[in-house]
Amino acid sequence: MTHLPPHPWVLLDDKRGVVLLEFLIAFVPLWTFFLCVVQVAFFARANLMVKHAADSAARSAVVVLPDDPNEYGGEPEMTVARKAILANPGRSRLNTIRLAAHVPLMPLAPTNVGHDSRPSLAKAIGGKRSLLSALYYQPFALAVTFPGLQESTASEPEITVRVTYAYQCTVPLARRILCQAFGDLAAQEELSEVFVPVAQSFVGGRFRGFQHETTLMIHDAPYAYRARGS
Repeated sequence: MTHLPPHPWVLLDDKRGVVLLEFLIAFVPLWTFFLCVVQVAFFARANLMVKHAADSAARSAVVVLPDDPNEYGGEPEMTVARKAILANPGRSRLNTIRLAAHVPLMPLAPTNVGHDSRPSLAKAIGGKRSLLSALYYQPFALAVTFPGLQESTASEPEITVRVTYAYQCTVPLARRILCQAFGDLAAQEELSEVFVPVAQSFVGGRFRGFQHETTLMIHDAPYAYRARGS
C-alpha cells in the first residue's frame, strides 16, 4: 500500500519540535549577549593593563633618557632614535623603555597568535603558554611612541610616552561583533612602525586597539658623565 505525503495544511498543525525551536530562539541571543559581556570584560582588563604599561614606560623613560651614554653603546642622552636599535641591538634607550611596557602586557598575549580557527573561552582566559607566546607576539603588537618629540630628541623638562597595543580577541562569536581585522584598527599607523608590512600579511584573527599616554618630569641632573676608561 502506497503512503501519500501529508497535506501541507496538516504540517501546520504538527506541534512536534516546538519546544526545541523555542529554546533555540531564546538561547542564541542570550548566549551571544553573554559572550559579548565576557569579551567586554576582557577589554576592561586589557585597557587597564595598557594604562599600567604606559605608566611603567614613562617611569622608565624619565630615568633612561638622561642616563649614562656608556650604558647604551654611546647613544647620546635624551634620544630615542630607532636607528640606534640597529647600531646597538644589544641595548638602546628605546628598547629599554619598550621592555618596561612589554612586561606588564605579557599576560595579554594570546595562546594562538594570528589565525585561530578554534576560538574558545579557555583560550581567551589564557594559560601558561601565554607567557611563552608573549616573547614573539608582544614585540610586534606593542608600539611605544613619544608624541611631540622633535627629531627623536627630548628637549622639554617632561616626556610623554604613548603605548599602543593590538589585543587579539579570542571569545567565540563576540570577536566577530566587537573586534576588527588588524588592517582596520584605528591605531594601525603607529603599530605599522613595529608590524612590518611583510609580517602584516601573516596576521589573521580579530583585534582591538588600546592606547594610553602618560606624561612625567624627566629626572636629569646638571652634570656630565665621564667617558668610560678615564
